[in-house]
Amino acid sequence: MGTLTVRKNFSFDKDIVDKVNTLLQEKNTTFTKLLTNYFQAIIKEPELINEVEQKAKQRTANFIGLLDGKVGDIDAKEMKRAYHENLS
Repeated sequence: MGTLTVRKNFSFDKDIVDKVNTLLQEKNTTFTKLLTNYFQAIIKEPELINEVEQKAKQRTANFIGLLDGKVGDIDAKEMKRAYHENLS
């Protein structure tokens, strides 16, 4: 995994930057504009940081990823009851 260092303590994962660059070219915008818009959005709505972090950590393309957001804090008995209610 390579890194791109902008300044001493400001570096990015090269693979992620390449993927984002491809998406930005499709939208006809720049990396600088993307970051500016992101910072402006955070100033207006700080809760976006949590949403972006959650989305970034969300697993995809595997079985466990399919369960993200589906399994809650219920116990096994409640889960079985809900399952059998859905069968009826």
